[in-house]
Amino acid sequence: MRQLVVLKLGQGSWQDGFPVVTVQHTVQQTIGQQTIGQQTIGQQTGLLHSTHPNPTAQTVPTQLVGALPAAPALAALYNQWRTLYIALNQRLSMRRPTDLRIEKTMGIEIEPEGITNVSPALLESLSQQLKQALDHWLESDSFRRVDRRLRTHLASTDEIRLIIETEEPLLRRFPWQLWSFFDDYPFAEVGLSAPEYGRPRRVQRVPTGKVRILAVLGNSVGIDVQQDRMLLEQLPQVETVFLVEPTRPQLDQQLWDERGWDILFFAGHSTSQPDGTSGEIAINPDDSLTIAQLKNALTAAINRGLQFAIFNSCDGLGLARAMADLNIPQLVVMREPVPDQVAQAFLKHWLAAFAGGRSFYRAVREAREKLQGLESQFPCASYLPVICQNPTEIPADWQDLLAPIPPGQQSEKSATAAATTIQASRPANPKVKLKIALLASLATTGLLMGLRWLGGLESLELRAFDQVLRARAPEVADPRILVVEVTQDDTNEYGYPLADKTLAEALAKLAQMQPRAIGVDMHRYQPRGTGRAQLLQQFQTHSNLFTVCWSASTDKNFAPPPEFSETQRITQVGFSDLLLDGDAADNGVVRRQLLSYDPKVANSPPDCSTPYSFSFQLAFRYLYDEKIEPLQVNPNGDWQFGDVSFAKLPPRFVGYQRLDGLSSQVMLNYRQALPGQRVTLQQVLQGQVSRNFVENRIVLVGTTAPIARDTFLTPYGELAGIWVHAHQVSQMLSAVLDQRPLIWGLPQSGPVQWGDALWVWAWAAVGSGLAWWLRSWRWLLLANGIAVFLLYQLCLLALMQGGWLPIVPAALSLLLTSAVVYVVRYRVKPLNPVK
Repeated sequence: MRQLVVLKLGQGSWQDGFPVVTVQHTVQQTIGQQTIGQQTIGQQTGLLHSTHPNPTAQTVPTQLVGALPAAPALAALYNQWRTLYIALNQRLSMRRPTDLRIEKTMGIEIEPEGITNVSPALLESLSQQLKQALDHWLESDSFRRVDRRLRTHLASTDEIRLIIETEEPLLRRFPWQLWSFFDDYPFAEVGLSAPEYGRPRRVQRVPTGKVRILAVLGNSVGIDVQQDRMLLEQLPQVETVFLVEPTRPQLDQQLWDERGWDILFFAGHSTSQPDGTSGEIAINPDDSLTIAQLKNALTAAINRGLQFAIFNSCDGLGLARAMADLNIPQLVVMREPVPDQVAQAFLKHWLAAFAGGRSFYRAVREAREKLQGLESQFPCASYLPVICQNPTEIPADWQDLLAPIPPGQQSEKSATAAATTIQASRPANPKVKLKIALLASLATTGLLMGLRWLGGLESLELRAFDQVLRARAPEVADPRILVVEVTQDDTNEYGYPLADKTLAEALAKLAQMQPRAIGVDMHRYQPRGTGRAQLLQQFQTHSNLFTVCWSASTDKNFAPPPEFSETQRITQVGFSDLLLDGDAADNGVVRRQLLSYDPKVANSPPDCSTPYSFSFQLAFRYLYDEKIEPLQVNPNGDWQFGDVSFAKLPPRFVGYQRLDGLSSQVMLNYRQALPGQRVTLQQVLQGQVSRNFVENRIVLVGTTAPIARDTFLTPYGELAGIWVHAHQVSQMLSAVLDQRPLIWGLPQSGPVQWGDALWVWAWAAVGSGLAWWLRSWRWLLLANGIAVFLLYQLCLLALMQGGWLPIVPAALSLLLTSAVVYVVRYRVKPLNPVK
């Protein structure tokens, strides 16, 4: 259910308090596919609006009245926080005019040269103090009753628009998302509103079936607005007009476009006035405009259907206040100076969420919260985006903007031209019947799929898979993974294998920094030097500490420590076996991940009795702490972690034709780079690793020195075993927590790969068609080359989303069918020529 809460702060000040605070609560109700209307909330109550595209209606609001006490200390704390924020970020690429040396907002003067003792830790401390002070203020006796009564009408699953209605500049700038209310309601987001507002005077607009976006890329000195452009260009079903550093007449002309716009986007430099009532945007290196200077054009655009304005630039609250006077339905601005990378990340996440089906407010919250991942580099990045809302308007969803073109309005001229094009491309006098091409494509497909069934293409397909995998764009390292490498320098210093005492000391130092889990990729059946008791004590004390055994070996040296209890052998040990594609051509490449197996099916009772892999144990512990549910085997016999099912590979899967189909194994979706950060054992022992590197992460400890001979071939070359395990852990965490795709294939029924067969036959049909239309063998070679290139690009795009498409049999079917049809049609003479 979607709910609207308007918090009207009324007249007052930080020194005297706010004696009359009104809270209005309204439920938006969907009735079939028709909008019944919307009750205006505010000074203009009484008008009904029945033309909004969103199928919701609002009931008469519930109203509650309270008060908020004076809070001068809270205002002073915020001013202190803001001063520090600007000082800390002054050296970054900001989307504000670069010649501004002094920041003047609400009477604060910040000279970059005059601020000392600036640190992210201090800003983080002030942020926590600010949150506590805000909660304390909103839990005051005069407001607590209102808060509690409001919450009786809300559920944690509701989508809530909470609008703060005020003119007070500091209240508008305040990061209201720090209020604990938003912790309790995960689908709530805050917006700002002026006390006075009205409904736009809509005029009739002809739908186009696409979302129309006017993107203004203004003065870009010192920043990169091309990233914004690339993100907008990737959107489906849009018509985007880009104005790159336009003149004022050019911008004005586009805003007056009679077809109207759905979204106005600006990227570049901007700033706001100290009183927060107006601002200006730098549309090119020489010209800056205020909203007042664009008033008539913006009003026309709003009346013609403009729904959203996105100012992806610095210090935009003055722009928002001026736009509110024009009754803009919704807009998003940055409340403070914003680093360039933060602005780009916000746009990326918001577009993905909004165009992907999220509501406008939910998309903004999701994009804003994802900025927290950048806060180690850009402190308080998630505080910056803020919605400004006209309360008379219900925000449209993406699908609402995609109004279909009414039947009969398509151009008859274009339809005729299309028909003419199709007609002109048909062959006049085919010499060979069409069934030859069809039979050739079916025969080639059948031959190749039969050869594949026998394993004749497996080696080629696996190597092609590696090639496409390596061609993918690089991904960032997983922030949840840290690998402690025992390097050659470490073994020179501490010996090999490491003494139990040295290992115990390192584990103790790591445990003090509170990681989620620690995994030790070292076999410890026998004591190593001194310190055995200390090492065993670490495992006894820390249940999140894991080690390895080798289930495929009968050598006792690869068994768990004999001092472990039966419980520890299951809960603190994971088998380190890696699945190798081990024929001579592949030379033992690791492409799959084994999650678990049943020790009872072993040929003899193994000393390594744990049913869970090393990577599984570590990932399971992390997800358990994240309270992911379920964490169990589903009815299909596959591991189910939250919404993600790790479906075990069938006996035949894409290029593989000889898998067992029984063990719980999945494809390993590697990252192109190392999946986590790395430190050395010496750095750990000497206390050179900061707590931020370890806390709440999975830490893997293993030897990368050549003396260990613990390396494996992967699609990306040779990797130490500890890094292969890190890739496996990262795959599981990213699939569950980040929705990073697992490797999937086309549909099949048991061992019958009918999806692959259809894909291969489709490319055989392409080859047949090319040979049918092209008489010149030179043109045919060129066309086949282009087709193979397109096939490769499709396979690459699919693999970027986790899809492994058969490239080798598809390419072979294309080329073989093309050759057969060309020879039959143009080179084979008939037996009984007719004169």
